[in-house]
Amino acid sequence: MKRKTYVDEEGNPIDQSFENKKPILRLFFIIGTILPFVIIILIIVAVFHNSNCLKVYNSIKTASLNYAKDQGELPNLEGDYTTIRLDDLYNDKYLRSASTNNNLCSGTVKITKYKQDYIYTIDARNCGSCSVNTKYGSWSNEQSAYPSGKAIIDVIPYYNYYQREISTTEWSDYYDDSELQDETSQYGIKLPLDETTLPEIPKEAKTTNIENQTTYYYRYRDRSWKWYDIEGDYSEFSSEQPTGFANKDESSEIYTDWTEYSLNYPEEKDYRTIQNTTGYKYYYLNNDGEKVYYNSGQYTAKEDVNTEKYDHTDDETTTLYRYRDKQWRWYNGQKRHYSSYSSKQPGDKPHKDKDTETLGDPTSWSPESHMDITTQEYRVEERKIMTRFRIRYEILSLKVLSAPLNRNDFEKKVKMSIPEFNSNENYKLEVTYKFKYRKS
Repeated sequence: MKRKTYVDEEGNPIDQSFENKKPILRLFFIIGTILPFVIIILIIVAVFHNSNCLKVYNSIKTASLNYAKDQGELPNLEGDYTTIRLDDLYNDKYLRSASTNNNLCSGTVKITKYKQDYIYTIDARNCGSCSVNTKYGSWSNEQSAYPSGKAIIDVIPYYNYYQREISTTEWSDYYDDSELQDETSQYGIKLPLDETTLPEIPKEAKTTNIENQTTYYYRYRDRSWKWYDIEGDYSEFSSEQPTGFANKDESSEIYTDWTEYSLNYPEEKDYRTIQNTTGYKYYYLNNDGEKVYYNSGQYTAKEDVNTEKYDHTDDETTTLYRYRDKQWRWYNGQKRHYSSYSSKQPGDKPHKDKDTETLGDPTSWSPESHMDITTQEYRVEERKIMTRFRIRYEILSLKVLSAPLNRNDFEKKVKMSIPEFNSNENYKLEVTYKFKYRKS
C-alpha cells in the first residue's frame, strides 16, 4: 500500500514527521523561554529574603551587644561567653519588633569573646521566615578555619598553657617630653623616640608591658640688680647726656636689649655695639613639592628660625645687622656708690636700682626644687615633666599539654576554673578556636 504524500499550495511535498513534532517543539520553546525568567525571579526572591534576614540578625547583634555592655555582662576573657534572651531585649527596649520584621522573636544570643572581637551565635525562633530553626539545617562538624560567609556561626574554645616566669627590668634614665614619640604605643603610653635605649630583656623573653613613671625636674635663673647707698639727683637711663644733668655715673652702666636684625646698617655711635650675620631665605617643601617660606620670604638670621622645619634655603644671601647701646644714669651733686650685680641686698646699700635688673643663665636640670621663701623674691624657676620606663617581661616553657582541651576537660585537668587559672602569673593560658555553622 502506498504512503500518502502531502503537498503545500505550490505543490511542494510536506514532511509530515516534522508536522507531527510541532506540538512538542512548541512546548520546549515555551519551557526554554519562560523557565529562565522563573529561575531568575526565584533567585531574586531568595537573595532579597536572605538580605532581609541578615538585617534582622544584625539588629539582634547590635541590641544584644548594647544590652550586655549596659548590664556589665560582656565577656572580657578570651573564650568566655554570655547568653542573652531576646525577650529581655524587647522588654528593655533594646530591640523593637519593627527591626525584626514586626515579629517578637524568642530565643537567645550567645556572645563569645574571640580575640579582640565577639562572635554572636543567634538562635532566633518565632521570627517568621527568618527563624533559625526552620531556615537552617543542622550544625556542621567542627573546623579550624573561620567559616566566612555563613550567617549562623558558633565558636568553641580549646585551651593549653605554658609555665611562666615574670620579671621586671630596672628603671631607665629619665627622658624629656621632646625625646618621646607623639603617638601612644600599644602599652597605652608614649615611648622614647629611640626604643633601643630602653632596658634590655633576655632574647628568649617576651615583653608583656612597659611601665612608666613621671616626676618633675627643675632649673632656675636668678635675677640680680645693682644696689646703691643714697637717692641723690639722678636721671633715667640714657646713652646721651640728658638736659639738666651734668655728670655721668659710669658705675651705673647697663646695656639695652639687642635690636632685631635688619638689612640696614645702623648709625655708628661711641656707645653702640653693632653685630652682623648672614641672612637667608628659609623654606620647606610641602606635600606638593612647593616652597613654603618663613617670614614671608624675608632674609632671616639662622638663630631666629626653626631650622628643623624650615630646612632649606635659597642660594642668595645678604648681611643683616643688629645693635645694642650702653646707657647710664646722669646726676647732679653727690654721686651714688653702686654695688656690683647682686641678688641680695648688700648691707651698706639699701636701695635697689630696679632698672638694672638682669637675669642670669639657667642652672642644669635637677630633680630637686631650689625655690623657697628665702629665694622666691629673686629666683625664677622652671619645671618640666620627665619620664622613665621599665619593661615587664615573661619567659615561657614549652606547651604543657600535648593537645588542647575543651573548657570542661581543661578545668578538670588543672583543677581550677579558667578565670582562676588565667589570673595565676605562674601560668600563661593559650586559647585556640574551632568553629561550626548552621547548614543552609
